[in-house]
Amino acid sequence: MKDTKIALLITTYNSPKFLDLVFRSILKQTVNPYEIVIGDDGSKEDTKKLIDSYRDQFPFEIKHVWQEDDGFQRCRILNKAIAQVSADYIIQLDGDVMLHPRFIEDHLTVIKPKQLVCGNRCFVLKSKTEKLVNDPSNISLNLLNVKKRKRFFRIPFLSSLFKNKRNNTSRKGNVGCHMAYWKEDMVNINGYNEDFVGWGYEDIEMVERLMNSGVKKTTLLMMALQYHLWHPKSSRASSEKNKQMYFDCREKKLFYCEKGIKQYL
Repeated sequence: MKDTKIALLITTYNSPKFLDLVFRSILKQTVNPYEIVIGDDGSKEDTKKLIDSYRDQFPFEIKHVWQEDDGFQRCRILNKAIAQVSADYIIQLDGDVMLHPRFIEDHLTVIKPKQLVCGNRCFVLKSKTEKLVNDPSNISLNLLNVKKRKRFFRIPFLSSLFKNKRNNTSRKGNVGCHMAYWKEDMVNINGYNEDFVGWGYEDIEMVERLMNSGVKKTTLLMMALQYHLWHPKSSRASSEKNKQMYFDCREKKLFYCEKGIKQYL
């Protein structure tokens, strides 16, 4: 489905230097997206200035969807941003990753109707992340710069051998910083559940509902490579509460949430 219009949806919060590295890796893509949509959970003015500085560098639209800082409200900003997407298909990223130059090209080869794609990532070491932040002019990486090194290699013809190994349990293999889905499928389940406030379990709960709605999940390894920049972990204070909401969703086989995306459409 090479003619599919793709939106890159990127979430961010007060990390303009990381977002700069994301943009630099998008500039190197072999295939352009149809648009970039930034879901901004309350960043300060320096993030807006960075986004504006890139508008003339891309031959497509950048939409900046911002909300006031009210703590960790990732589900809310994701819903607001998805509502503003004009493309049919969304590749969702966090604002602390870099992309292999053939990232979008690889995603185009696996698009299917009623399918969710859960990608993977390797982790950039703290020392290399600090160098990239201080001097972003050269964003190249090598095997010594990362952890989870098996995920560093792009070997598309081997990808199918590892495909679908994590499909039996929806919780495994779901990372919100690298997934792709149809906007129509997301609207059908009412998007992210905004009862999830604070870090944890919001992505796997959404995936659970997508699968309950009839969307099939596939995993993507050894292609569409992503490099996750080092940073301190977010607070886990909400983890247990969110975990219970996820278990409730799984037990009841829910596909729809009440407080979701449709309020913004």
